[in-house]
Parts: sequence; structure tokens; C-alpha cells
Amino acid sequence: MKKNPFPILLAVLAVSGGAAYWKYSRRAGTIGKTPAEIGKEVLKDFRAADVSAITLKDAKSEAVVELKDGKWIVPAREAFPAAADSVTTLIDEAFSLKVAEVQRAGASQLGTIKLKKPGEGAPETETGTYVDFRDSSGKSIASLTAGKILTSDGGAPGSFSMSPQGPKTQYIKVEGMGDTVVKARDGFNKLETDVKNWLDKSRFIKTTNIKSVTVTGPTPEESWKIHRDTATSELKLAAPAAGEDFDANKAAGVGSVFSFAQFADVALTADAAKAALDKPVRTVVIDSFDDSYTWTVKVGAAEGDNHYFSYTVDAKFPETRTPPPAKEDGKPAETEEEKKKADEEFAKTLADKRKKLADAQSVQNRIFLVAKAALEPVLKKRTDYLKD
Repeated sequence: MKKNPFPILLAVLAVSGGAAYWKYSRRAGTIGKTPAEIGKEVLKDFRAADVSAITLKDAKSEAVVELKDGKWIVPAREAFPAAADSVTTLIDEAFSLKVAEVQRAGASQLGTIKLKKPGEGAPETETGTYVDFRDSSGKSIASLTAGKILTSDGGAPGSFSMSPQGPKTQYIKVEGMGDTVVKARDGFNKLETDVKNWLDKSRFIKTTNIKSVTVTGPTPEESWKIHRDTATSELKLAAPAAGEDFDANKAAGVGSVFSFAQFADVALTADAAKAALDKPVRTVVIDSFDDSYTWTVKVGAAEGDNHYFSYTVDAKFPETRTPPPAKEDGKPAETEEEKKKADEEFAKTLADKRKKLADAQSVQNRIFLVAKAALEPVLKKRTDYLKD
């Protein structure tokens, strides 16, 4: 009589399944120095509020941002303001990393998933991006290498696939984990190691309601003034010479020059001689209808596709409120309550205007690099704005 093979098969499956579960459980409990489970945080005990400095490094470049006096700055650009939103996003993404899978990878395997640490001699194709979060004392809170990114179908983002790409995962190797690596859900959206991309691009000249633009160049042909009587009226050429027929359509860009400009990078004080801002190719004075704002711009030497650039800004607005004239009978036009309310509103408006001006002046006299295309309206000659 033959024995029933199914009990034996079940026993084998139970043993092998138990062994696999035990092996997987050991892997799942090796995240950092404390046990972790699938779905739990990759960075144990990571407190976003403790982060005061971040270093990001790949095979090509390195960027550092630091918290100083409550504001994020870029030390490599002489403490120019950093893009705080980008810093916050990076910290939030690190805090939100969740374990999707735990694996072990020896030194020979790390390159295939781009988890070799940059700066240790590995080829660029095998290295990831190293990120170090530090506290106010300079002590490392958490450091990791972020490697290859995969989509749910197992391919890299952007690779050809017949199936739709779903949520992505990213290989992460946390310092102190030995040969244990994890696949983290979602991973990092972008790890930027180029210093200039951490600069706060909003901290730059922004003209509004331009009244006039006066350009002074090395020659009379490169010097001109274009103005308008109201914020909505047509542009005019100031003091046109005989035979000069101004083309307002050609000058349309002058009417909003530097309203939406961005800089490419911030230069260092040591670059001042090279910038040649003491001998500018153009000096531009822009007057606004808004609170008599005036921007004085200097365009310096060319540097590749950019020009060195610097500016100052000032404004004039009433510091005291002028009450309405008295009534015909000599009585005040305002009651005490109305006067108090009007004074409070004026004080608030004045404080807002002072803050706006102070913010605008906080980066004045810094040396920027600005694309030639953004400077085109003020680099043109006088004849470029005349009818053909």
C-alpha cells in the first residue's frame, strides 16, 4: 500500500516557507540600529526640526546649504539666500522615506544599483548621491546614499515599457547599515548637487509699472531714454533727434524690462575685477510709478552666455499720514474713531512698504550673472528702436 505523499509535501513546504520567512524577517529588522518593518521609516528617529545643514554630493559636484539666524543660506555663494522651499521639500522627502523592500548587497553589487559612495574612486555610472543631514553643532543626524530609481514594472523612469509605469522606488543605503540596502517607496524627487540651483531665484530685481528707462552706454548711439506719461500709455523716445521716428512696438520689451528677470548664478566678491562693474557696458536707471521706486543697474563684462550684473534700489513714500481737510464749519473731517482706524491702516501699509523695500535691498550690490537674452532690451542701440 502506497503512502500518501501530501503530508510529506506539506511538511517540506512548511519548513522551507518558515526558513524563508525567518530569513526575510532578519533582513527587515536591520534598518539602522533598531528593528524596522516594511512600511516603516527608512531613517529611524529622524527629526526634521533638528536639521541645520545639508550636504549633497555626487560624482561631479557638491552643494551645501546651512541654516543661519533662522534662514537657509548657500555658504559657497557668500551666504546668499537659499531656496527655502527646496530645502524643506528635501527634508520632508527624507523624513517620509518608507521601507518597501529590504535586501543585502555586497561591495560588488552596489555599483549595479548606483549605491557606491561618490568620492571613493568608483565610476560615475556606479555612484549615487550622498546626502548628509547635520544638526546645529555639525553632528550628523542621518546620512545616506541614494541610488537607482525603479518604477513598479521594474524599469528605470523614462525607459520603454509596454505596461504603464506606477509608483517608483529608490535604492537607499543608510550609513551604518553594513551590507543592508532598502528599496524606499517614492524615494527622492530630485537631489540637486549644483550649487547655483540652490539659490533663491526670487531674490532679484523685479521692476513694476515702469515710468522711464534711461540707458547710458559708452557712445551716444548706445544711450537713450524711453518713457511714458502713465502706466498704460504708449512708450515714447525722449528728445528724439531730427529724422528719428520711434517704433513703440520694437520697444515693447523696454516697458517691462527686468519685471520677470532671473539670474543664472551669483558671483563672488573675488570676481569683482573680472566683472568690471566699475566700467559698465551699460548703466540703466529705471523709474516706476509705484512709490517712486528707482532701480539703478550696471551691466558688466560678458562671461560666456551671461553678463555680470549688479543693481541698487530705492523708493520714496510718505512717512506720515496727511489727514483730510477740516469741514466748512471748521470741525475735523474725521471722528476720533475714524482717525484711529485710518492711522492704524496707514501704519500697517507703511510697515509693509518698508519691509518690501528692505527685502529688495537685502541683495543689492551683489554680483549676479544674467543671461544676455534677458539684457537684450537695454543692450540695444538707439537706432534699434526706430522705424525701418
